[in-house]
Amino acid sequence: MKIDTNKLADFYAQTNQFLLDSASYRICPGSRAEGWTTNERGGGLVFPLEGSARYTLNGVPYLLRSGMIVHAGPSMKLSKEVVGGKPWRYALIHYRIPEEEKNPSSFYHQHFSIATGIPPKLTEILYRLLESSGAQGSLAALRKKSLFQGLIEEIILSAQKSGLNDENNLVEDAVSFIHEHYHQRFSIAQLAQRYDINPKRFAELFQRHAGISPVRYLTEFRIRRSQELLKSSDCTVTQLAQCVGYEDSYYFSRQFKKITGVSPTEFRTTEKIHLLPEKSPFTYR
Repeated sequence: MKIDTNKLADFYAQTNQFLLDSASYRICPGSRAEGWTTNERGGGLVFPLEGSARYTLNGVPYLLRSGMIVHAGPSMKLSKEVVGGKPWRYALIHYRIPEEEKNPSSFYHQHFSIATGIPPKLTEILYRLLESSGAQGSLAALRKKSLFQGLIEEIILSAQKSGLNDENNLVEDAVSFIHEHYHQRFSIAQLAQRYDINPKRFAELFQRHAGISPVRYLTEFRIRRSQELLKSSDCTVTQLAQCVGYEDSYYFSRQFKKITGVSPTEFRTTEKIHLLPEKSPFTYR
């Protein structure tokens, strides 16, 4: 999702935000969590500090690393996985806005990423806020409120100065396109043409930002949808293939078995036993 930083600034200028908590965490390499839900009490900002991780929010993937911040709304479906051999260290800040100011279509209820780079001022404010998290009393509360407001301002200023937004927004838009048009027949080369870039370059950008190749992502998404159709309809394998974007039903069946371990017919017989596992790099809307 492409974020207009001017509109984001307007949103934070016109609403009252209340800091709930701030903390930093360190997670070991190889760690994975599925079936989580984001904090129901408020929105959250994730600041990568070391290493990288893949977060999937309501079916949309984000590859988090230094220089990129992710915002998540309350009560969103969440899965996450540490990527690479380094520990994943990050800061998490929760905030809320008053009930009367909560608009379901506002930024507060959305997930999105912001590429900020690693400006020293933003880092300094973040660490000062983390250091003050345990302080008690009215003055401490006032200081934390001031730091949080300063942090929001610096995030937006850094994003506007940074030229790193374009690549990540391109990949997020490509993911959304796949979610909406998976049933149509198109190649990754044709998807790259949509953004007027070389297919090889597109594949590199997608892999870098999503942690998985665009071909693999499209295939897994189509297979997930075909599993749902196998459970809910009596359509033939040929009809099923066409419904998820495959003209050749034999090729579809091979791809289905390659990913799930069984044929479409066998899956229909056993259903839930062979569901595409949620530990797959992505969950889906």
